[in-house]
Amino acid sequence: MPDYQVIIELAHSKKVEDNFRAVTFGEAQGLDRAVAPALPGLTVDESFPPVAIPAVSDRDIPEGEIFDTNANVAIDLSLESSSYLVRGTVAEKDLDTLQAEAEKNAAVAGVFADVAIQPMLVCPTSAAAGTDADVERLLCTKRLHRCRMDGTGVLVAIVDGGVNTAYLNSRGKNPTFDATRSFAWDPAAVTPGSAPVGHGTMCAYDVCIAAPRCTILDIATLHPLGFPPQMSGLLSDAVRAYSHLLGVMTAPQRPGEGRSLVVSNSWGMFHPSWDLPVGDPGNYSDNPNHPFNRIVVALERAGADILFAAGNCGADCPDGRCGSPPVTTKAIYGANSSPAVTCVAGVDTTKVRAGYSAIGPGRLAIRKPDISGYTHFVGSGVSAADGGTSAATPVVAGVVAVVRNRRPYDPTRSSTRPAAIRNLIRSTAEDLGPSGYDFRHGYGVVNGCALAKKLRCEDDDDDDHDHDHDHDHDHDHDDDQ
Repeated sequence: MPDYQVIIELAHSKKVEDNFRAVTFGEAQGLDRAVAPALPGLTVDESFPPVAIPAVSDRDIPEGEIFDTNANVAIDLSLESSSYLVRGTVAEKDLDTLQAEAEKNAAVAGVFADVAIQPMLVCPTSAAAGTDADVERLLCTKRLHRCRMDGTGVLVAIVDGGVNTAYLNSRGKNPTFDATRSFAWDPAAVTPGSAPVGHGTMCAYDVCIAAPRCTILDIATLHPLGFPPQMSGLLSDAVRAYSHLLGVMTAPQRPGEGRSLVVSNSWGMFHPSWDLPVGDPGNYSDNPNHPFNRIVVALERAGADILFAAGNCGADCPDGRCGSPPVTTKAIYGANSSPAVTCVAGVDTTKVRAGYSAIGPGRLAIRKPDISGYTHFVGSGVSAADGGTSAATPVVAGVVAVVRNRRPYDPTRSSTRPAAIRNLIRSTAEDLGPSGYDFRHGYGVVNGCALAKKLRCEDDDDDDHDHDHDHDHDHDHDDDQ
């Protein structure tokens, strides 16, 4: 019988907190055996260090609206209030026993699926439609850049298999790279900024279409497996990555330093068989209590703009990983469908939906996808086409980064919260398909031209930009109240 990958959530204890602190300060590398839970059938991964999950208060959220984006949710980052995640495997025949024993164990807060995650890249036989120059034109990047909306000072985290900055430079993309705030699932296996050229590098390139001067954080989370290498990982790896980004977002701010962070995720789960069944307390796809879904909410409430690919299980030409026969209904799973994120579908440069782009509704929120981004164009050169909702997502992430030049995150101003930025992106989209929202395109394709107008970009010139920038902030605040 196959083994299940599982995440074990531990209640706070002095031992697990000390283990977490030791790893944080470089005094230890993995899990202290004294911390490992004694559960029947569980083989603990001692190489995986405990990960702290902050407590998220839902006391101000209306009943039945756990993900209400307007709710005043408190995040308690203290280690005493956090729970801690470890991971391991259990044989299928032992899973029920393990779950039953975990419920009796006061030290264990929960057992959850540690599902496989893979990139949302798909390579159908159809030729690329247009180039990244066409995407630049469609997004009005020249107008945005004249207004100094180019991503300067905005952090963009590429949560993927790693980025190769030398390759980006060779292709004419020269973003700032911040090695100190980057992350690797195993620094011995991949060096942030110097990863093999692949899916993550494509995503970074596509961010730079709209935001060429952004600051890239390489959050190397997916692992190369097999030969030729295929990128894959586990949700537990993503939890560690998000814990790192939460630390970036909440670290003491240096003088003159902005705190705008855009997080681009071009990966996800492809099939329900990868997960525990819907209704199981350890399920990921439909369960807002899964630790990864909770830490995504925590990072968003800390001020980060989070984007996820809708996925490539669209009914017209689904990816092979969607199953046989493919599951193409309600195929936007888990965090990809969270109300705390912007879920991105794909259209080509002629504004025709990519047949593989997953169709809503989502599992955690009904109105998913939120928006469409451009995909399946000649761009990075990593593949014949920058394709899948993998490419659409960083294209939109770059647009969010340039919006942050005008509306940098400020926790005291509601118009700069991630929910307000999501609403801005959706409200300015160019409607496609049936009038209004639809499950194929969301609110439409991202519209840099309309954003420029909304943010009064056309009124600026380089000589008096600073005066107009301040003027814009005053107006933007009024618009969103």
